[in-house]
Amino acid sequence: MNIQGEKRDKLNEAVLLCSLHIEKMSFAYMKVEKHFPLNTVKYNDLEAEEISFFDQLIYRFSKLQDSMGGKLFPELLENLGEKVKGIPFIDLLNKLEELGIIHDATDWQLLRETRNIVTHEYPFNTEEVIEGLNLLGQHYKLILNVWQIVDTYINSRFG
Repeated sequence: MNIQGEKRDKLNEAVLLCSLHIEKMSFAYMKVEKHFPLNTVKYNDLEAEEISFFDQLIYRFSKLQDSMGGKLFPELLENLGEKVKGIPFIDLLNKLEELGIIHDATDWQLLRETRNIVTHEYPFNTEEVIEGLNLLGQHYKLILNVWQIVDTYINSRFG
């Protein structure tokens, strides 16, 4: 297999991985979206099954964010002939924005902050948990939008 074929295979693998995370994350979101925005009363009334869907939402959001940033974005730029080895991640984001593949690099930084907030558990600080989950509820739509734009770009560019 030639180098272009190997690059394309890696990009396709990254797309499939992200698609899996999107599917699972969207299922979990559908199960809990009625609870947003959360407050202390709603949070304390959650059933164990509902909490497990919140956990799945957190996990898949984090995995999607990691997979897009760590695999999909670099593979996409590689397939476009861009050099990505050794460049800071912020420069990678700026290149994606410059090429019109993402709308705003700061959106991605916001998603990264959300990921960091929701993956750190504060079981005894209910207010922080609720705040993080509400942020996740808002940023679910943002990451979904970024994914749809990138996926559409990949499909139009590479078929």
